[in-house]
Amino acid sequence: MTDRTMEFLKQVRDHLFYLKLRPGGVRLQAKGVDLSRLRLKGFNLQTAILTQGNFSDAQLEEVSFAMSDLFGANFSRAKLVGSSFARADLRGANFLKADLTRTDFEGADLRPGQIMVHRAGREDEEEERRPANLTDARMDGVSFKGADLSHAELANASTAGGDFSNANLFAANLAGADLTEANFSGAKMKRAVLNGANLTRAVLRNADLREATLRNVDLTVADTQGANLSGAVYMRNADALPTPVRSVLDAHILWINSGGGAGLRADFTGMDLRGLDLTACDLSGGVFRDANLDEARLSNASLSLADFGGASLRRARLDQAVLTGANLSGADLTGADLHGADLGMVDLRNPDGTPTGRSWPANLTGATLTAADLRGARLTGAKLAGASFEMANLASADLRGCDDAAANLSKASLMGARRGPLDARPPRDGGGPLIAL
Repeated sequence: MTDRTMEFLKQVRDHLFYLKLRPGGVRLQAKGVDLSRLRLKGFNLQTAILTQGNFSDAQLEEVSFAMSDLFGANFSRAKLVGSSFARADLRGANFLKADLTRTDFEGADLRPGQIMVHRAGREDEEEERRPANLTDARMDGVSFKGADLSHAELANASTAGGDFSNANLFAANLAGADLTEANFSGAKMKRAVLNGANLTRAVLRNADLREATLRNVDLTVADTQGANLSGAVYMRNADALPTPVRSVLDAHILWINSGGGAGLRADFTGMDLRGLDLTACDLSGGVFRDANLDEARLSNASLSLADFGGASLRRARLDQAVLTGANLSGADLTGADLHGADLGMVDLRNPDGTPTGRSWPANLTGATLTAADLRGARLTGAKLAGASFEMANLASADLRGCDDAAANLSKASLMGARRGPLDARPPRDGGGPLIAL
């Protein structure tokens, strides 16, 4: 046993005396303490002050941290089965890949924390806003009842049977999470991201899902009675998709959630997809070469780096769709609805999510967009050589940085359109994995 562990256990003993109001009791205060790989079971550390403590890889089963101050603490990969963080201050805490099975977070504060960090090569510290991180955590049977998880990261977490009733999940990221039979009754989930999450038998009664993003989520398998989905982006009629299409979509969801490590990239090459409703699906990187998508509904779909080369999309609905870096060369989009769509450049990333420093433009070379609706669409940096926009509506579209002079704009409406060189380009998140080519 190390000296630091022995000293900490002495403080724990004094803290137990403090909790029992016994002589010699002293409240546990160990700010920034390094207790990685510590093993404790069944201890009571209620009301302790352990801000920015390091508990990574520790085994702390059935330990009570209720009402403790754990601001900025690190519990990455820790085993916390059956422990309690009820009403604890966990702002900015890190639970990456932690085992939180049956852990109690009722009423806990997991909002972002303003944490002072030291950057390499700099003498002074700077403040960093850090959200609570529960990415890839195992949280089956966990309780977050009434907890504040606003802006928290819970991507790819397993929370089967978890209780999030009346929790605040404003703008939280639950993409790819397993939420099977989880209870979100009355939860505040405005602007939350649940792309690719599994909501089988989940309860979302009276949940506030306004402006939430639920790409590739089948809500028909969840209880959404009384839920507010106003302005939310989600799939419609998922259960009506043909079995072969649904199978490809399911494999693609796995491919996205695993960063390309599992599942299969969607490949609809040459397939007949006429009239299908793929609203709000995330098919980033999917292949649709020479496919027939006439009158298909792809509103609000995420299609970054998708390949539509030679595809037919006549009268298709692509309004508000994200098509950054997509290949539409030779595609037929006659009469298609692309108002508000994003056909700009995409910042490429490596499979691990790190930026490559390169960007990739949308390619509309030789595409036919006759009478298409592109009001307010973004086409910054797009390749337009030989593309036909005859009689298309490009009112208020952003055409900066693209070779629009090489396109056919005969009788096209360009009222309010932005043209000319592209200056600073604000980054935009196209959703899904942006894999470097």
